[in-house]
Amino acid sequence: MKMTHYQALGLSYATLVDRERGILEGLRPLAAQAAHPLDDPQLLESYRHLTRQLAHQVNSPSALHGQLYQRLAHQLLVVPDWDASVAFGSAAEQWPIYEDAPGALQYLSKFYRLILIAPRHGIEIESLTRRLPVTFDAVVEPADDDWRPALTQALQAIEVPRVGMLPIRSSEPDDPWNSLVDFPICTLRRAQAQPWNLTHSALDAKRCEYASLADMAHAHQWALRA
Repeated sequence: MKMTHYQALGLSYATLVDRERGILEGLRPLAAQAAHPLDDPQLLESYRHLTRQLAHQVNSPSALHGQLYQRLAHQLLVVPDWDASVAFGSAAEQWPIYEDAPGALQYLSKFYRLILIAPRHGIEIESLTRRLPVTFDAVVEPADDDWRPALTQALQAIEVPRVGMLPIRSSEPDDPWNSLVDFPICTLRRAQAQPWNLTHSALDAKRCEYASLADMAHAHQWALRA
C-alpha cells in the first residue's frame, strides 16, 4: 500500500524526541569521573538495562531517573552527587525535540490521525505534548511490557482499523515497534546521509525509510501527485 492509503500514523516517542542525546548529555559527566569511563554505546546500554531493572520499583519518571543516576554512579565506583541525580531525574521532561518534528506533524495532521506510542518506562508524556503544536488523537501508554492491548483500545476509540495505521519507528534498539513485524512499517533513520524521499522505495510502505519526519512529509507530497 502507498502511504497515502493509511488513515493514521503510529509514531513512537523517539521519532519525535532525541532521547539518546538527552541521555548522553546527562550521563557523560558522570561517566567521565570513572576510572574506566563508558563510551556512548555503553552508556546507552547501561541506561536501558537500569531502566528495565527500576521500572517496577518507582512510581514516577523523575524518581526512576534519579535512582538510575545513583545506581550507575555506584557501578562506576563514583560517589553520586545528589544535585546531579535530581537534575537528571527532571531532565527527561525537557529532552530535545527534533527540529523538523513540529512542522512535519502540523502537515501530517491534515491527512492522518496521529497516535503517539510512549516508551514502556520512565517518560512523562504530558511534558512532550505540551511542547508540540498538534493534539494527538490517541496516546498509547503501556502499563506493562505487553502494550498491544492498549494500542488495540486506542484504535477502537478513534475508529481506525489496525490495517489503517502505519507504524513509524525510530532506529533505537528498544523502540516498541521493533517487536511487531506483522504489517508494513516505516523507519526514521536520522543519521542517513541520503534520504529516500525521491525514490520508489519512499512510496512503498514495505520499504518505507526516511532520514527525518520532514522527509516523510515531503514524500507524502510526492505521493499525492503520483
